[in-house]
Amino acid sequence: MRHIALNSQMTVGNLYRYFKNKDELANTIVSPTYAAIDIMIKDLTKGRVSFFSDSSDVDFDPEEFKELLSQLSDRLTDIYLSHKAEVNILMMGSRLNKELTEWFMHIVAGLISKHYGFSKDDPRIIILSKCYAKAIFEGMKIILRESEVPESSLKNMVKLYLSSYYLILQQDITSLIQA
Repeated sequence: MRHIALNSQMTVGNLYRYFKNKDELANTIVSPTYAAIDIMIKDLTKGRVSFFSDSSDVDFDPEEFKELLSQLSDRLTDIYLSHKAEVNILMMGSRLNKELTEWFMHIVAGLISKHYGFSKDDPRIIILSKCYAKAIFEGMKIILRESEVPESSLKNMVKLYLSSYYLILQQDITSLIQA
């Protein structure tokens, strides 16, 4: 808050007149980007998936999902490149980041349960989905924030990263969970 106040040429106390806390300030800053990502996801999934609704029952054909990941990689990278500061704030340990991870965890649980015949409420599926969701978001943070690759290569790096998780999800999870 001090850094923002300093850059805004105001006191921290004055900044708190406009925002109750850091989360409210972060929400205000990232809301347009958050909405742009939601619109992108709705567009890519033909309205079947949204941040603002339960998307855990959505089913994707494996080839459809693979193509979706490819398009998502490109468009998410474009959003990042045009809104770096906002996406970096969104990826911080904020409430929004936790909500995104939780939302994605439910999507992964839904995909695993549908394709492998487990209940999405199975504790093993919940834990596995939570691990995938957190790992994917942490990896995306590293790629987007710390990657030294040129912007032209960033899309390919994101695509490769997300594709690697697709390959993991294609494996026979049934045998892994029952082992």
